Amino acid sequence: MIPHIDLIALVQLIGYPGIFIVIFLESGVFFGFFLPGASLLFTAGVLASTGLLNIWLLAPLVAVAAVLGDNVGYWFGAKVGTRLFSRPDSRFFKQSHVDKTRLFYEKYGTRTIVLARFVPIVRTFAPILAGVGGMNYRLFFTYNIIGASLWAVGVTFLGYFVGANIPGAEKYLTPIVLVIIAVTMIPLFITWWRREKIPRVKSCPRVVVFDIDDTLTESFKPPHPEMLEKLKRLLALRPIAIMSAAGFARVEDEFLPFLSASPYIQHLYIFPNSTSECYMLQSGEWKRMYDNGLTQEDRDKIKRAIEESVEETGVLKNVTPEGQQMIDRGTQIAFAALGLEASDEVKKAWDVDKTKRTILREALLKRIPDYEILIGGRTTIDITRKGINKSHGVHWLAERLNMKPKEMLYIGDALYPGGNDSVVIPTGIQTVSTSGPKETLEIIDDLLATCRA
Repeated sequence: MIPHIDLIALVQLIGYPGIFIVIFLESGVFFGFFLPGASLLFTAGVLASTGLLNIWLLAPLVAVAAVLGDNVGYWFGAKVGTRLFSRPDSRFFKQSHVDKTRLFYEKYGTRTIVLARFVPIVRTFAPILAGVGGMNYRLFFTYNIIGASLWAVGVTFLGYFVGANIPGAEKYLTPIVLVIIAVTMIPLFITWWRREKIPRVKSCPRVVVFDIDDTLTESFKPPHPEMLEKLKRLLALRPIAIMSAAGFARVEDEFLPFLSASPYIQHLYIFPNSTSECYMLQSGEWKRMYDNGLTQEDRDKIKRAIEESVEETGVLKNVTPEGQQMIDRGTQIAFAALGLEASDEVKKAWDVDKTKRTILREALLKRIPDYEILIGGRTTIDITRKGINKSHGVHWLAERLNMKPKEMLYIGDALYPGGNDSVVIPTGIQTVSTSGPKETLEIIDDLLATCRA
């Protein structure tokens, strides 16, 4: 039985000030994520239809509360910065809330500020991560106004419309509000169901292809021993290809010492430098099967374009790089904006919504349009010859193994538009997006179970 809650008395008790405070807190103050924002807006709208509240005062009030709450969240994120990613869990804060919101950003980009309004928890943390990532404030504010109008004003007027057109609607507020709460929780339930209950891999592919950074490993970090062990077990069941912006030397140093012990090592294919090269084990040696190298003139031109674009856009203003930024691998130029030695927390916080690298990429396209320019990992941009990207690697491997791309599976973190993994999608290869090494381990578990069946 639904418990009795006197919502009319509650709203009358807190009045306009209370409504304002609840919407303000839930819109961007991290400990306000549990507050009943949407249900409160709907209830207030219904009561306004009865004359207990003035709809023309209520609507602008909640809009202002939502806009101000988002702004406070933005500036909180800008001030706290990377500390948010290393903050320990507490009663009012969970790292899982940040992870859910970060995944939302990876899927929807800057539109998250609008869309997140309709998803509990995510709507509280979205403006905070926008501040952490340094989203352009004018862009943020524009989306903030749109989101506040659609959510705060829209839900309030929905309640007003229901109250004005359904006689005695205020008598059924409790069940209506519970339905609203259930509906708003659907996106979170679907996410949980997909991640926990529905296998990410429903059939066993003939070949499994992996990205490295933020897929098999944290960005520019070596793989965890558990990852190497599971890759070795998977290699006993299916051929594996590694397609990454990383150079062969890194794969040779971090992966091969362990994987070479597998009796199935000949089934491992390595496509480094954004698949501008391919290596296979032949006669006990790793031999390069093809090479799409850049000339010295190409590489000098690309480096100048990067330096000029960074200067023009100002995306690295106030950033002190840690370690090497410009990585010249002969067949590819990788630009690690924060440097190879930057901490994981700093990398996660720098460009949450990909805005900075999108701006940088657009500036580069004006200077060097005849090259492949892709966003990769959390802080990098990778540049190769035109047409030399991971789709090239997929087609080459499919032809080599006499199969169709749709029989293969690609696992990567940058399958979003503009990401360096997204180029494989038009090939027809199956794809599974991962949020990082932790989820990749779960995906490999699915593969091990499916391919053994």
